[in-house]
Amino acid sequence: MKKDKSGCGCEVFGKCGACQTLNLDYEEELSLKMKREIALLKRFGHIEEILPSPGGEEGKRPLGYRNKAQYLFQYNGGRINMGLYRSSDGGLTRVDRCPMEAPELASVARTVRKMLEPYGLKVWDGRRGTLRHVMIRKGFATGELLCALVTKGGLFEKAQEFADELAGRHPELKSVSVIANDTDTPLFMSGEEYVLHGPGYIWDELCGCRFRISAKAFYQVNPGATELLYGKAAEFAEIGPDSRVLDAYCGIGTVGIVAAKGGCGSLEGFDVSEDAVRDAEKNAAENGIGNAVFSARKDGGFKADGEKRYDVVLADPPRAGCDRRFLGSVLRANPERLVYISCNPETLARDLEILREGYRVKAIQPVDLFPGTYHVETIALMTRAGAGKA
Repeated sequence: MKKDKSGCGCEVFGKCGACQTLNLDYEEELSLKMKREIALLKRFGHIEEILPSPGGEEGKRPLGYRNKAQYLFQYNGGRINMGLYRSSDGGLTRVDRCPMEAPELASVARTVRKMLEPYGLKVWDGRRGTLRHVMIRKGFATGELLCALVTKGGLFEKAQEFADELAGRHPELKSVSVIANDTDTPLFMSGEEYVLHGPGYIWDELCGCRFRISAKAFYQVNPGATELLYGKAAEFAEIGPDSRVLDAYCGIGTVGIVAAKGGCGSLEGFDVSEDAVRDAEKNAAENGIGNAVFSARKDGGFKADGEKRYDVVLADPPRAGCDRRFLGSVLRANPERLVYISCNPETLARDLEILREGYRVKAIQPVDLFPGTYHVETIALMTRAGAGKA
């Protein structure tokens, strides 16, 4: 792959739109992110210096840090193109490998492309065909890979044989499945899943904990920086042996389990994804947290009255921020501490303003989980207004 002005060897920089800051050196990128954090969040208090992503040489941006890839397939004059989805216009930027991803991910996707013609598997062109995109995920600590073939109509002819051959070509593939996407939304993965090889999940390790990850479940894409993020969140949470903890938007349970691994009074979590909740239940048991209960629900609100109260609430919502019902429930429940993990400082600022009604911001810590992009994770610690020293 030829180099461009970004200096990272990415020949499609400025075309695919996934990375916006590869033309800056890493210190400049971090400075840009800090300026955005200050502009949006300084009214809430002091902002700690951003924690850079580990994995790069001294002062350099890390590459190959992403543990997940999604490669779209399209026809171009009868030829099958493989590449990255371009959200700006819904197109495809042809690329054989993104330098931000673990190299094994694209290797699996390229094998899928080579296997399409021998198996007569057609690419979905908007009217007919089958294959839409391929998702590959890696457990960095275990080396295990998972692949999901996302299709228009679910299972296809010779799907089992296809999965068996793919796994045979890549022995590190522990799970291969087919997921249906009958919507008009590219990269959508919430349809029915058919597991054809392996158990339907892989294992990874973070912060001394072990996690089961299924194809549809949310899992942070940068393992090294995620350990910094979750470690700081656990520090802010100050969970003790009697603490009653609520893990909102829990996903596969990572944040709550890491924060409570030293012991807690109780751990409850909820998420919109039933697949993620199943993983969370298994993960709590795997890590020796027997007093954990997880539920799937779309309503962000919760009740905490009588004997059912919380001392610590952890929240790691999607980019759109917290549900208003959830914020209202937090204010009514009045837990002592709230640890809010956000991937969007704009919606974080909006939600912190609402929570100011009953809480004060005690600490704000940015962490760079997305080198090469404008995006940044932020942890905000809030304590009850009028509460003692945090």
